[in-house]
Amino acid sequence: MSQKWNIQDIRPVEPRKKRNYGPNGTKVELTTKREPAPAQAIPSIKIQNGTKKKKTGLFISFGIFIVVIIGVFAISDLMAGAEIIVNPQNSRPNVNAEFTAYPDKRSGELIYEIMTLDATDERQVKATGQKNVETQTKGVIEIIKTTPGAERLIKNTRFRSKNGLIFRIQESVVVPGAVKDSEGALVPGTIQAQVFAESAGEEYNLAAGSKFDIPGFEESGYTELFNAIYAENRESFTGGYNGPQFLIDENELQTARQELQIALRDQLLKRMKEEMPIGYVTFDESVAITYNQLPAVEYGQDLLTIKEQAVLQLPLFVKDKFASYIAQATIPGYEGNTVRIDNYDEIEFTYSIATTSNSNIANLTSLEFRLTGRPLIVYTFDEAALKADLLGREKTAITGILGRYPAIDQAKAVVRPFWKGTFPKDTNEITITEEIKK
Repeated sequence: MSQKWNIQDIRPVEPRKKRNYGPNGTKVELTTKREPAPAQAIPSIKIQNGTKKKKTGLFISFGIFIVVIIGVFAISDLMAGAEIIVNPQNSRPNVNAEFTAYPDKRSGELIYEIMTLDATDERQVKATGQKNVETQTKGVIEIIKTTPGAERLIKNTRFRSKNGLIFRIQESVVVPGAVKDSEGALVPGTIQAQVFAESAGEEYNLAAGSKFDIPGFEESGYTELFNAIYAENRESFTGGYNGPQFLIDENELQTARQELQIALRDQLLKRMKEEMPIGYVTFDESVAITYNQLPAVEYGQDLLTIKEQAVLQLPLFVKDKFASYIAQATIPGYEGNTVRIDNYDEIEFTYSIATTSNSNIANLTSLEFRLTGRPLIVYTFDEAALKADLLGREKTAITGILGRYPAIDQAKAVVRPFWKGTFPKDTNEITITEEIKK
């Protein structure tokens, strides 16, 4: 019978020690030196105060908020201002009517002034011979009387230049006396007249702006009239000549003169745009151009230089007075308010007499013309005064202030920043913009 074992009687077998032998079979005892394990660093734990951190965050957030608020107010201050959008009263009447204007002041009438420009050009052409020519200078003078009462001057009345040259008027004229204006000051009476030189010769070709007196008054002892009446030429005198003049083939002469006239016209029209005085208005169709043939001069063997002078004249109207006159004639109930016209380029101007555009309009006592179109007549107001009235006032005060400006139909105010309830205290911060409602 085999022996029975209890589990308690079984002992675990100890592991056999590993024996180490040298190369010659000699037993070698091995000793193992264990290195101590390196000490591990224990991480430190920083304990923070949560309450303190929360307070610091609040302070930072509050600081950022304050900076933002200051920035908003600073930007608002830089952008502060007010814009007033104004709708002025306006009217667009249909106009198709004849009008008459005068060069001298007349109560209730449309007045114009003459703008004069002149230019000279030349061309070389072939001559076929020459002849002696005697021509007298001709021109226009403006006769001026500085005292009240009209004075008639008979035909051929003499006018004397500063250097003693004598000119005579072609027809009898009545010089109007001086009148008082709205302020009580005397305004001289004026009238224009055509004159011719007493003798032929180039010395009579005087520049514009020459002064003349009437020697007959001085010789007859009429000292008061002599001192009260004088004359001046607004444009230069031309045409005087005494001497040989070259002969030119007619066809060649006509071709050369046409070229000259076209070049002169273009030159003067360009100058007209550049030299238009401020505050006046005119129309391109009102231009009148005349041409004067000047004596030819020798240029070389069988060649000569022909010269041509062009004189451009056009009536100028004072803008506000012209607009007021048209408003008076076309708007029912118009009471003389200050107005302006914004679309002159949409108004057509034509002379009632077609030949007017080829004549010396400085000689005329009036101009008759037709206007056609729909002028945009806008009532005007004093912008500077409106700004001054708004300074520092409450926004709600604008309604009452606008009542002082009947030219304004309605207006809207925008004040920056939006929370401000008053207008700026500096006029430079107030902008007024017009919007025309049709």
